[in-house]
Amino acid sequence: MLFADNRIELDARPTPPAQTVLEVVMIGHCPAPAGRTQWQRLASDKLLLAEITQLGFSQACTRLRDLAAGVAATADDATLLTLYNLPIPLYSFGQFQALFPDAFDTATQYRSVLGGERAWLPLAVQDFFANSGNGQTLKLWIIRVDEAAGSQPFLPTADANMIEPETLGAFERALLIPQAGILALPDLERLQIPSHLEDIPRVRLDNPPPVFLPCGTDVDDGHRERRNADEIPQMPEPLASREVVIPIARTLARLRPDMQCLLTVALAAIPGSERPGPAPEFLDCIAQAAGIDNDGLLIDGSRGALTEATRHLQLLYPYLRGPDRKLGTAVGLVAGMQAMVSQQHGPWRSIGARPLPGHCLPWPPLNQQSATALRDRPGVTVLLQRASHTVVDDERMCAPCLPAVALQQLSSERRNDEHWRSAEIMRFMGWLRRELQGLGERMIFNVDARDPRPALALRAFFTRLHGLGALRGRRAEDSFTLTQRNDGETVIAFDIEIAPAYPIDRLRITFMQDRHSAASSANIEVANG
Repeated sequence: MLFADNRIELDARPTPPAQTVLEVVMIGHCPAPAGRTQWQRLASDKLLLAEITQLGFSQACTRLRDLAAGVAATADDATLLTLYNLPIPLYSFGQFQALFPDAFDTATQYRSVLGGERAWLPLAVQDFFANSGNGQTLKLWIIRVDEAAGSQPFLPTADANMIEPETLGAFERALLIPQAGILALPDLERLQIPSHLEDIPRVRLDNPPPVFLPCGTDVDDGHRERRNADEIPQMPEPLASREVVIPIARTLARLRPDMQCLLTVALAAIPGSERPGPAPEFLDCIAQAAGIDNDGLLIDGSRGALTEATRHLQLLYPYLRGPDRKLGTAVGLVAGMQAMVSQQHGPWRSIGARPLPGHCLPWPPLNQQSATALRDRPGVTVLLQRASHTVVDDERMCAPCLPAVALQQLSSERRNDEHWRSAEIMRFMGWLRRELQGLGERMIFNVDARDPRPALALRAFFTRLHGLGALRGRRAEDSFTLTQRNDGETVIAFDIEIAPAYPIDRLRITFMQDRHSAASSANIEVANG
């Protein structure tokens, strides 16, 4: 038999990296007729199923294997076969296309004049893996949610029990991924665009009064407004900004203080302008939550739990427009660049001024004056076009990374220094927390308070950071100090101070591991002076 008589299908799968520095999670829509997916591809991939099982979804993975082996499906398997609410790790864009082949071509239920009728998650995944290069393999987790549920799956659930993964919603399931540092919600941003918001508003002409005319009279003067068959029907109203940003910030601060959420500023019609712009209601909500006045300065005495929670939001603006999209979000490009830079150069490096891949350009376009205003208040990471490339002007946060106690000890001038609101500092602090917590979990069953191995492991860890350029000092001994505390025979506690290669004084880290309670933790704060 000739090979031409057979159909040959290549299913090349990338080799997972030995260690990923920064993993990203995206929650969004993958529209398909009747929710159809190629779940068999996932059921046959042992590596992906093993990673999903480690998160606590062993029952779902076992059921997928049984169904792929020929076990008859029941009505209870409908949600599983559509892969709703199941965290799926991806190492290439081809894996996403294999699982959801209809995601790019199927219309969504929510439509808008600006956002169109296509889901934004597929484009965000494509943008994320566009940063893969130079032998770097990035890792992305996706969680598909049901469109019929609207905005609810993207938001935290009150009183969620994190001990039972099968009962959690999509947002809480994203927090179960131990190495995840970035969370993105591309289709929540799409749902927040008002359905009838337009690029350039059409001129509304008054219809002439009806008159009786002889048959055959031509009344089409080309100026009357015509009704199109594809007009946008009435769609649900977007949620208020406070209903979106406040629950996300508070939940991340409580459950995953090492994570940040990328979120694009909402759009709204601006009086006197032909194009939409940043929604004033959104900007005011963020500024009030972060305790920032009209001049972009911190309000004295406003540092509370909500203000500290907003440190976990990295706001982006504007959106993207290109040959493959009417309008889209930049979270895929930004998250992919953050993951790539962290993998190549370390999580302490900024992505500012690095050309983002692709041919999409920022929309609505901004000049440097407008970008500076958004960067100062409320603190937005702005994308600009420079030399035919889209770049991040500066990675900015809406709230300082300093805790309330340390912030109050600073003078008013130092309190408003720009480097306190650098997003790469928060990303570095989150990575440190995850690394130290993982170190404690590896030592939890085989060490005691008198064992020298924890101190040796910590010293080797920070010495390596100094060698990579993350810490400043002529020698490794000058870049950090390590002091062991005496908190009992079953508790290992260290006070660590490091001097990062940033314009901040030092980071103070408290590393604790209790053998009897089988718990380890790492508390990190910025110290002044």
